[in-house]
Amino acid sequence: MSIVEIMPAVEALSRSNKLQLAQLLINGLADADSLAFKEGQVYPIYTPEFGPEAAAQLSQLLESGESKS
Repeated sequence: MSIVEIMPAVEALSRSNKLQLAQLLINGLADADSLAFKEGQVYPIYTPEFGPEAAAQLSQLLESGESKS
């Protein structure tokens, strides 16, 4: 079933039923995401390409701001 087929039925729902549906969908997605991770497993966290330069610029900015106060 496609989203186009479902939308008329969703639009016909009351506000409270739409909120319930949204909560069910969000909980389902959260449960599906949590199954992807396994306890004890190491997962790398990638930083943006310019992360080190951005961190250095932020540090420099903060230092210059401290000296002015």
